[in-house]
Amino acid sequence: MNGDPLLSTIKPKPGDPAPTSSRRLIGHSATVYAVSFSPSIARADDASNDTPQTNPRLLASCSSDKTIRLWSLETWTCLVVYKGHEGPVWDVKWGPFGHYFATCGWDKTARIWAQDHISPLRMLVGHDSSVNQVAWHPNGAYVFSSSDGVDKSIRMWSFVNGECVRVFVGHVESASAIVCSPNGKILASGDNNGTIILWDLAKGTQIKKCRGHGKGGIYSLTFCVESTVLCSGGADGTVRVWDVELPADGGKVDGDVVGTGGQADATRVTATSTTTGTLTKKKGKDTTISPDQISAFPTKKSPVYKVKFTRMNLVLAGGCYNPSA
Repeated sequence: MNGDPLLSTIKPKPGDPAPTSSRRLIGHSATVYAVSFSPSIARADDASNDTPQTNPRLLASCSSDKTIRLWSLETWTCLVVYKGHEGPVWDVKWGPFGHYFATCGWDKTARIWAQDHISPLRMLVGHDSSVNQVAWHPNGAYVFSSSDGVDKSIRMWSFVNGECVRVFVGHVESASAIVCSPNGKILASGDNNGTIILWDLAKGTQIKKCRGHGKGGIYSLTFCVESTVLCSGGADGTVRVWDVELPADGGKVDGDVVGTGGQADATRVTATSTTTGTLTKKKGKDTTISPDQISAFPTKKSPVYKVKFTRMNLVLAGGCYNPSA
């Protein structure tokens, strides 16, 4: 953000406060767990004033108050309140082409909505525990959901009929983050044990496990544009980068500690050999680091809640620094 005042299609009235670079969207009556901007396309710099605006116009939010709200980024008001979940709504994600969005919640369901329908178009039922994450396939034809508790599975659903077409089982702890690669061939999922699993969507099988994060949970995953590099962030206070195409077994990783982040020491990979076994020290304990880890970047005791590759393959990471931790 450059600090310029946010635009609005509503003309100011006499006595209204001056425009600012931030807005407060007030409406939920409980904790807001996730927000998602509608898809957008950058407009060319030399475009005329007659060119339609293609910046995000809508924002979806979900809350513990059992509702999803649709907000206008032109009038800064709530347009629609969607109700249907029987409990807190943990996540909301727009589909790749807009208009449709997916949600999931405590009631063990994921749901697909259209912005012009007050009721869900699809109810995705099959998980045995609370559903905590949803993600879309790049072609918009499939939705993924992950569950915690006794379930620990990831499911792939058909957008057309709402049926489950894949069930991915392999996590020993609750799945906490999922993302589909831009090429649509790989699904990545992370769990509360610090393990990342890559799945082959065509075969429905596990490709490999990426190890290196400490316990406490992986909060976010993101693929680069070419789908060859995966980035992760989690409770151990590190951002880690992984080689998607390199096997995760059969190699020994020698690393040196480059800093302390959160709950675990952060290790940067400096060499790889073919000797079996991958161990590096972490506060007196052994932590396995698979040889497909490219680098690990520590923070100052900040859990990393969000990582995102830009279209230029730059990684943005965000967290919350707690100086008393």
